[in-house]
Amino acid sequence: MEISLLAMDLDGTALLDDHKTFTPRLYDALAAAAQKGVAIVPTTGRQYAMLPPAVRTGADWEDLCVLCNGGEVRRLRTGGLLEAHYIGADAARQVIEITARLGLSVELSAGGLLYLTQESWDMQREHEDCLRFHLSNILTVRGRTVSSLEEVLRQPGLALDKVNLPYIPEALRAEVEALLKNAPVSFAWSSPHSVEITHSQATKANGMLAACRILGVDPARTMAIGDSGNDIPMLRAAALGVAMGSAPQEVKDAADAVTASNMEDGAAMAIERYILGMQ
Repeated sequence: MEISLLAMDLDGTALLDDHKTFTPRLYDALAAAAQKGVAIVPTTGRQYAMLPPAVRTGADWEDLCVLCNGGEVRRLRTGGLLEAHYIGADAARQVIEITARLGLSVELSAGGLLYLTQESWDMQREHEDCLRFHLSNILTVRGRTVSSLEEVLRQPGLALDKVNLPYIPEALRAEVEALLKNAPVSFAWSSPHSVEITHSQATKANGMLAACRILGVDPARTMAIGDSGNDIPMLRAAALGVAMGSAPQEVKDAADAVTASNMEDGAAMAIERYILGMQ
């Protein structure tokens, strides 16, 4: 099967554990795939402002990116917005009510910033062992303390791309899922303890299909690589879904193939095998 578009997750898949860089082997594989005419589309839960240096190198393949788990499709170099699905204020309020009932930390993501109350900050610090990267690398730069989330929801023209629940105790996991299934949103586990909530139409699968429409690519010629729960819809929707070796079993079960982990050049290996035809 000839692949024309690669939807590639970033954290835990393409990026090393520093969450910033690719290996030289992956850069070479991406360049070779692009030379074959394959569109490379980073597909991530991150916001545009939080994209890592690895996808801002000026490489020829840097064109489109799918952000916020499908909430946005943008031009990678300029940030130009091509398609968006934002969460409405009423849907966000339903999610906030759920978190208040269960005593969970919650963040509202909009405009490259994360809005949260001091109470939510404090709750996250109680789980610093699990949230160290988020606390030290994301919230310290992008976090904004507000007296209430309602004041954020009342901002004119708010483009609310995600609602994050950074830490959910294992004992509450099933209850959170049940409550969110009854809310008018999409949600996915981005790690064993965190959930990302988006517009009901915002999934990585729909983001990948939007990129196909924009680029004129047949979805039957797509490949996706990912490692987390938010990648499952994309892995299932792609003609060829590849899970990372470090992925949870439910992610591997959703894929057609499994490669090595991100720290073992698994993404590069998958591109070499399935796109470049190397053994």
